[in-house]
Amino acid sequence: MLGGAIAAVAAAVLAAGCAGEQKRMDADLLRLTVWLPGSYDNEVQVAADRQAGRAPHESLTLTVVPVDAEEVGSHVFYIVETDTDSRRIMVQRLISFNAAKDAIIETMWSLTDPTRWRGADTTPELFTGLQPDDVRPMAGCDLKWRKEGERFTASNDPSLCRMRLPGGGAVEFTDMRIELTAEELAISTRASAASGAPPPEDSYDRFHRNGGS
Repeated sequence: MLGGAIAAVAAAVLAAGCAGEQKRMDADLLRLTVWLPGSYDNEVQVAADRQAGRAPHESLTLTVVPVDAEEVGSHVFYIVETDTDSRRIMVQRLISFNAAKDAIIETMWSLTDPTRWRGADTTPELFTGLQPDDVRPMAGCDLKWRKEGERFTASNDPSLCRMRLPGGGAVEFTDMRIELTAEELAISTRASAASGAPPPEDSYDRFHRNGGS
């Protein structure tokens, strides 16, 4: 009897702990989805590079827009990254989030016909017509997000993720890392160390929110 009672208490404590952890993850997911959307650019970083005499990062603009895309999930965003000078689109995809037991999982989705969704950053209602064949999950490229103090960090498993890096070129095993605060989104996407490519001095494109929403 005593052993059964102890086991019951332990099970109740474990269940309460799991429920508390899930509640915290749900709260973190809510904050992440509030912080992430907006319009960004990395002009502060580019100016600092030039002032310091470093080779400047490419001048980029980034827009993150929440969209209603039930085929993908409940917490879905459209991301488009553009070369500021040429207006060439560098990255265009959907991302979705869900709260797991010990992390928030981001899944990235490629668009089978990217041109169809051009302009969706200003007309996100286009995605209400999304069909299963319009997207493909980027297998092996999920990111795990965790809250650390007043910021979120995310990373993938570069031994599993193969993608074409921004700007085109060959498909590479890719090491992706992200940092997010209420005002800055920093993204590093580069060939993994296993490829033998030397890491740049600062592999992050550091985007500051410019007041867009």
